[in-house]
Amino acid sequence: MQNLITIILSILLCINFTLLILRRNEIKLITKKLKIINNNDTNELLRISYPNSNIEDLLLEINYTLKLNKEIQCKSKEMDLELRQAIANISHDLRTPLTSIMGYIQLLNDKSISKDEHAEYLLIIEKRSSALKDLISSFYDLSRLQANEYTIDIEKINLQSILCELIATYYEDFNNKNLEPEINIDENAPLIYGDKNAVIRIFTNLIQNILKHAEGNLEISLKLEGKYIITEFSNKAVELSEEDAKKVFERFFTADRMRSGQNTGLGLAITKILVEKQGHEIEAVKRNDNLIIRIKWKI
Repeated sequence: MQNLITIILSILLCINFTLLILRRNEIKLITKKLKIINNNDTNELLRISYPNSNIEDLLLEINYTLKLNKEIQCKSKEMDLELRQAIANISHDLRTPLTSIMGYIQLLNDKSISKDEHAEYLLIIEKRSSALKDLISSFYDLSRLQANEYTIDIEKINLQSILCELIATYYEDFNNKNLEPEINIDENAPLIYGDKNAVIRIFTNLIQNILKHAEGNLEISLKLEGKYIITEFSNKAVELSEEDAKKVFERFFTADRMRSGQNTGLGLAITKILVEKQGHEIEAVKRNDNLIIRIKWKI
């Protein structure tokens, strides 16, 4: 009997000793594998060679940390790339009007130019300087919006009244471009909750966008649909692809950037943020050669 107990104890001792060796070897393998993963750009995770609840729990936590670290690295790379692109775009957008201003200043130094030419160049410099000022203001506004430093004051507002007043303000601009917008506004639409100054900025940006890119007939509408007031700003945009239409709210995205360099893409980016900060929805779609920017205002 004593011999049997001794044998059993010996077997148990051997099993425990074997498990201990296996566990130590497993930990060594895991440590080695973890060093390889940390030193290489890989999505590989740690695995266990044999079942062990304690080690499995540890590996779950380590693998979770590895995944989290990978996500942070990817996000950091994306932000770095985005920052580099933003700096490049800002440099491009600032350089365009500055180069023009400097060129006309040099022309003003030419003593042989006439008084009419002198006055014309001064007017161009004034317009370019104004555009540069607006551009810098847009950069500042966008940075404040993205940093949540822009205060939204919610109150009851009349969308149709604001829109009608702005369309009247831009009447001469439409005439100067020989544009006759089709206006369809429901005067009986109810009030919504929003920030009046933000709504004015939204409609102003959309009207200015239409004036910049209008290629033909354009339409501005405001109508009641169920629990929403829908505003649509539509203009012909034959060269704009359906894929481009999905990107119009991205910072610095411009379909004409390489062609004209006259559009920064900031206006629509600011518009989207302002709409969403008030709890409403905005989208852009390409339909029958028209770009339609549609806002759903919750009543």
